[in-house]
Amino acid sequence: PSCDGCGDPMSIPVTESTNGVPCSCRPSEETFLRCSRCSKPICGPCMVRTPVGMRCPECAGVAMTFGPLSAAGAIRALIFGLIVAIPVGFLWGLIPAWGFYVALLMGFAGAEMVARGAPGRRGPELQAIAVIVMLVGLAVSRAVLASRVGLSMNEILAFDPVYARPLWLRPLPDLVFAAVPLVIAFFRFR
Repeated sequence: PSCDGCGDPMSIPVTESTNGVPCSCRPSEETFLRCSRCSKPICGPCMVRTPVGMRCPECAGVAMTFGPLSAAGAIRALIFGLIVAIPVGFLWGLIPAWGFYVALLMGFAGAEMVARGAPGRRGPELQAIAVIVMLVGLAVSRAVLASRVGLSMNEILAFDPVYARPLWLRPLPDLVFAAVPLVIAFFRFR
């Protein structure tokens, strides 16, 4: 077969079938995607995004592990993430004016540490762990900030708008900055 646009012969045979083919990594999954290097069929969870297109884990040089995350793996990922999130949260509480940059640091470094705790994995379990790690880091930052400005726990839990400013909880930009690490964590493991 040849390309409809330029007429050049195609290296991958085109089939008229509307049925997908089994993924080469997970045969139970049906897919229409193929690796841009070796043309193996790959499903969405198996594909690895690269600058030159979607690749299978082998061609991308990534070892992917599928299946449920063990309890030990989940705990290890959580601990690895907290090793970064707690100190970065403390830093954020000390220098709240740098919120955007510290949010990026927490999001990328925290998510990467969660990934190192469960190497080669991704999925909803790690998304949840990474989001929990980021929420702990955010809670630490607000606790440090509250102690610095002398607010008690009762005053914080009252959610009085008077305390939003000293705790850096204004909708724009503070809550947007707080959402940055959560979004990074979520998308890192999808």
